[in-house]
Amino acid sequence: MKIEGNQKELDAMEQFHKGNRTEGLKLQEEFAAQFRTEYKEKDHCPCQKACRYHGNCKECVAI
Repeated sequence: MKIEGNQKELDAMEQFHKGNRTEGLKLQEEFAAQFRTEYKEKDHCPCQKACRYHGNCKECVAI
């Protein structure tokens, strides 16, 4: 599963920018559900090697 640049998430952002909040939320939840299923038992970090923020997505994304 592609996380960065995921088409479903990009489509959700497009809908939000157009003012279609309901459709944006629907697409975002579809992406999140797919993510939860895909990465239920495996590492989801797209980094090539572990860094000090590995496994701490909130801080990693903020930086």
